[in-house]
Amino acid sequence: MIPTTPLHSAKILIVDDQPLNLTVLEHLLASAGYTEVSATSDAPAVAALHRLHRYDLIVLDLNMPDMDGFQVLDSLRLIETEQYLPVLVMSAEPDYKLRALEAGARDFIGKPCDYSELLSRVRNLLEVRLLYTGSRDYGRRMASHDSLTGLPNRQLFAASLEHQLAAAWPRASALLLIDLDGFTAVNDTLGHAAGDALLHQFAQRLKALAPPQAAIGRLGNDEFALLLPALEQIPQASAVADQIRTALHLPFELPAGPTTLTVSIGIATCPGDADDVATLVRYADIALHQAKQEGRDHCCYFTSAMNQQAQSRYQLEHALRAACVNGEFELHYQPKAQISSGRIVGAEALLRWNRPGHGRVSPGEFIPLLERTGLIVQVGAWAIDEACRQIAAWAQLSNGPLPIAVNVASRQFADAKLEQTVAAAIARHGIDPGLLSLEVTESALMDDIGRTAATLAELRAMGVRIAIDDFGTGYSSLAYLKRFPVDTLKIDIAFIREVTSSPDDAAVVDAIVAMAHSLKLDVVAEGVETAAQLAYLGRHRCDQIQGYYFSRPLPAEQMEQLLRDGVRLQLPADAGNAPERTLLIIDDEPHVLTALQRLLRQDGYRVLAANGAAQAFQLLAEHQVQLILCDQRMEEMSGTDLLDKIKHMYPDTFRIILSGYTDLKTIMESINRGALYRFYTKPWDNRTLRDNIRSAFRHYWQLHGLAEPEVAAPMPLQPAGGVC
Repeated sequence: MIPTTPLHSAKILIVDDQPLNLTVLEHLLASAGYTEVSATSDAPAVAALHRLHRYDLIVLDLNMPDMDGFQVLDSLRLIETEQYLPVLVMSAEPDYKLRALEAGARDFIGKPCDYSELLSRVRNLLEVRLLYTGSRDYGRRMASHDSLTGLPNRQLFAASLEHQLAAAWPRASALLLIDLDGFTAVNDTLGHAAGDALLHQFAQRLKALAPPQAAIGRLGNDEFALLLPALEQIPQASAVADQIRTALHLPFELPAGPTTLTVSIGIATCPGDADDVATLVRYADIALHQAKQEGRDHCCYFTSAMNQQAQSRYQLEHALRAACVNGEFELHYQPKAQISSGRIVGAEALLRWNRPGHGRVSPGEFIPLLERTGLIVQVGAWAIDEACRQIAAWAQLSNGPLPIAVNVASRQFADAKLEQTVAAAIARHGIDPGLLSLEVTESALMDDIGRTAATLAELRAMGVRIAIDDFGTGYSSLAYLKRFPVDTLKIDIAFIREVTSSPDDAAVVDAIVAMAHSLKLDVVAEGVETAAQLAYLGRHRCDQIQGYYFSRPLPAEQMEQLLRDGVRLQLPADAGNAPERTLLIIDDEPHVLTALQRLLRQDGYRVLAANGAAQAFQLLAEHQVQLILCDQRMEEMSGTDLLDKIKHMYPDTFRIILSGYTDLKTIMESINRGALYRFYTKPWDNRTLRDNIRSAFRHYWQLHGLAEPEVAAPMPLQPAGGVC
C-alpha cells in the first residue's frame, strides 16, 4: 500500500464546465487531505496544463461544450504516448463507459456519484499511478503491468489482493479466474498478431463489465483474474460470470474476420474458502481446472455446496441450448372461459420442456434462464410459429377457430425482427391475425417505451391483439394504457388469490375491471382456483377467467378434445341469479348457529352459516347476501373487525352484531364508522329478533329501490324465549 503522505501530495486536476461542480470536488478532495488540487473549466487547455505539470490524476467530465472529454483524452494520449494515462472520467451517460475506457481512461464513474466511492476510486488510481511515477520510473511500470492490455500482471495483482481483501473484511470477496477457451487455436491458425488483438479486445470488455471496486489483472497467456470485493451476497459472483460469458457472444473483430470464443471460469471466495491470497488464488485455479475439464463455457465454484449448485445451473443452460437445436420444447394450452356464457373463448400457449433423462422441468426454472441467456428470442419465435400452426389446425373444428395468446419477453421486444417474425408466422399458416394475441408484462413494456410503442403499433396494424400480462404488479397507469394499443388486461394472480377475503385485493380487482371497461378493454382474471373466486369475479363484471378451477394447461391433443366436447365453465348456482332474501350467520359456537338457523328459517329466508371469517368470506363470494348476523366474541377475529373488512368488500350488506360480550366503546366506534347496522345482545328474544330481521330486510329492499321478493307466509312465532 502507498503511504498516506505521497498520496495526499499527488497533483490532481479537475476538469468540468460547471463552476459549482469544480467547487464541490475541490472542497471534497481538500477535505480528504489532498493538498495539490487544481481545477479548470477550459477543456482545450488541459493538454498544455498536463504537459506543464504532469498531473498524477485528472478527473475529467465527458460532457463539455467547447471540447468534449473524448477530445481531451485524444490530446492527452499524444503526450502520454508510452505511459499510463491518469484519467478518471465522469458522466451522466452510462453508455459512454466502454468508449471512454477504450479511449484510454483508467476508470469511469457515473453522475450523480457517491462521494465515498469517488474518493475510493481516486485513492486507488493514485496508488497505481504512484507505483511507476515520481520516484518510480517507467521500467518499474513495465515490470508490474502487462504491456499488451495495460492490466496489472500477476505480481502486481497479487500484491493488490492483500489490500483489497483487508479493506473488504469481514464482508465476502470472490476471485474469478478466467481462461479463454480455444485461444491457442487462434494463435496457431490466425497468427500471434490476431491473438494479441483478441486479448486486447477481451481486456477492454472485461474492464467495461467489472463493477466499480473490482480489481482486474492478466496472470498469464490467456488467463485473467477479477476480484469482486465486499459482496453483499456470494451469488453476485455468478451474475458477473454470466455477464462475462454473455459478452463473448459478440464476435471479436480480427483482421481475418470476426471470431467468437467462450471462457471457463473458476471462483473461490474469501473468507469462505480461504483467508490468505496464496490459498485463495490456488483454490480459484483448482476450480478453473475443474471448469475446463467439464468442457468449454463452464463456471465452477471451489466450495462443494456452491459448486454443486453452479454445476446444475450451467448444465441446465447447456441442456437448454441442446433443446433449442433438438426441438425438445412443446406448447400446452390453458383455456380462457367467458364468465357470462361459460364458453371457451381463447387459450394461452405456455412453454413446456421435457428434458431427456430428467423429465419435466419447471417453467420457473428454465424460462428465466432462457431470458438471461438470450435464447428466449429463438425459442419465442418458435412458440409464435407453433401457436399460429395450432390456430390454423383448430380452425377446422366445428365450433370455429380459437384465439391463442403467446407470451413475449422483454428480450424479444429488444429484437428488431419481432414484427417480421410475427408477420412471417401469420403468412406461413394463413390465419386471421386477430386470432393471435401477444401477452406482454408491464415491465417489458417499460424497458424502452419508444421502441415498445412503435413495435406494438406495427403489430396492431397487422391486426394482432395485444394483452398486458400480470397487470397491477408493475407500472400500472392510465398514461401508458392511453399510449399503447392494448386490447386486454390480465389481472395478476397475486390479486385473485385472496380476492374473496382481502379488502385491499378486492379493491384493486374492482378498480382494474372498472378502468378497463371504461377504456373498452377486456379483462381476464388469472389463477382462478375456487368457486368463490369465480362467483366474486362474475358479480363484479370480469369478462373472462383462466385457471385451474376450469382447467390446467393441456397438451394440444387434450385441449382439442375439450373443444370437441364443448365443455363449458359452470358458474356457482347463485351467480347471476335474481336476489333472494339471504342471511349469513357467523358464530364460532355450533349450538348457537344451529339455534339461529332453526329460528330464522321459519320466515322463509335462505340462511347460510359460517363458523369463522374464512368460511364467511367464501360464502359471501359465492352467494348474494343482504343481511349478516355476526357474533362479537370469536377466537379467529372479533365481530367488529370482521364486519369492518366485510363493509369494504360488500358495502351494500346490512351488518348486525349479536353478542353477550358488550364492549360498548368498540361497538359504538364500529357503528360510527358505518360498519354496523344494528347491535343486539345475547340472550335474545325470539319474537323481537325475528321482527327486527324482517324489518332489516324490508329496509334493505327499500334502500336499494327493489321490490321485496315474494316468500311463503311466515310460520307462527315461537313463544318468547332466549338462547345463550
